[in-house]
Amino acid sequence: MGHCILDEYQAREVLQYLYRKYKSIRKLATLLGVSKSSLHRWLKGESIPTIGRIKLCEQLSEDELLQILKGPQLLRQYNIVDESGRLNKTLVLAIIDALMQDEILKDEVLGYLLKYYKQEIMERLSETLPKIELKWSSDFEKWLTEKKSKPISVRTLRDYRNLWYRCLEGKVLGWHLLKQLEGKKMLCHDNEYHSTNWARQIVRHYVRFLYASGKLDWDTYSRLLLIIPGRRYGRKLAQKPIHEEDIIETLRKLDEKRRGDILTLYLLILASATRFEHALEALNTWNPEEELYVPYLNRNIKRLECLNEHCRYYLGKENDIKPAGFIFFPRILLLLINTFKGKLPNRRNIYKVVKKLGGLPGKYIRIFAMREMLNILGDNDVTKFILSKFGELTVSARHYRYLVEEADKIYPKYIERWLELVNKAIGLQVGSGFELIRL
Repeated sequence: MGHCILDEYQAREVLQYLYRKYKSIRKLATLLGVSKSSLHRWLKGESIPTIGRIKLCEQLSEDELLQILKGPQLLRQYNIVDESGRLNKTLVLAIIDALMQDEILKDEVLGYLLKYYKQEIMERLSETLPKIELKWSSDFEKWLTEKKSKPISVRTLRDYRNLWYRCLEGKVLGWHLLKQLEGKKMLCHDNEYHSTNWARQIVRHYVRFLYASGKLDWDTYSRLLLIIPGRRYGRKLAQKPIHEEDIIETLRKLDEKRRGDILTLYLLILASATRFEHALEALNTWNPEEELYVPYLNRNIKRLECLNEHCRYYLGKENDIKPAGFIFFPRILLLLINTFKGKLPNRRNIYKVVKKLGGLPGKYIRIFAMREMLNILGDNDVTKFILSKFGELTVSARHYRYLVEEADKIYPKYIERWLELVNKAIGLQVGSGFELIRL
């Protein structure tokens, strides 16, 4: 565990645990990098110095530390519970409040709670939800077939309606129903058990419909989608191997054939892991000065905002079936974007050009970028926010503002990898600009 330090009481508990585990002063002294005489003194009660407490902490994983340090004796040690078992509630609440005042500490606490106590948290969240009675309506049908980002077919509508009346009509979207939707099967109106796979999907559509109709506030909407997993919730990335040399070769061929327009699209996807269709739409409708209100930021923003090293372009598709919030990309890429914005061919023609050149389709560029980003930035809420994987976030929308701030801090780490790939493909010192690229 990096940057880990224990206090005297905690260090002594860990030391006793390690001594019982190794049953050898010599082995434990070697492990900690201290002399046997020092270890003897620590075991006999001498104060453990700071460097020793750091080394003790680094020997165990977070889970192992929690197993050793948790328990009634820990609560008594810090006067949270007295000898008779009475809770010092004021102290507990003060500690929690102090932790929540710091965004980094708050993220650690929330992450821990969701990791170990997610079920209990979900139960409490569901208790605070407004009582929503599920009723099929013509407005819902119209939204599904006309207004949804990806309208459904007449056949799918019929299947949705049949399943709705069989399992969902008249039920209240409260804790009892949410518990049923968590399982593989649920008891329906016909007194038979049916799969919850499509039922969850329909309920998620209904929640989106209520939000789009102004009947749900943003925070309730995002909490409901967090509680009700979709059919693809937690889906792993495609298993097909994608090699770096194939990415480089694709970019090189586009450069050699002077397809700067498609190259710009591919570089944007590689920089952001944005879906092909979203990146293409952004480039063809590029409108950086347009102002929009973003609920979770609680302010108006221009679609394009740039920092020292990177920019963010706001798409505002968080509620779509294939969601997209911000496109993060290196600031240096603006040169190409401004050159080719509004000039890209349609999706079909791009496929034809790339296929004729023997290059990779855009979706493989995205998957490769996603894997690289998760590897470099870590598999956490901030990275998932950059990737617009809203369905996999462990926090509700009220915390998205913090995620934007953290994303701005960590994204530049990925730019280094992006520059390395572009340099290999195009053979330019990209750090000095794209002035020499063959357009």
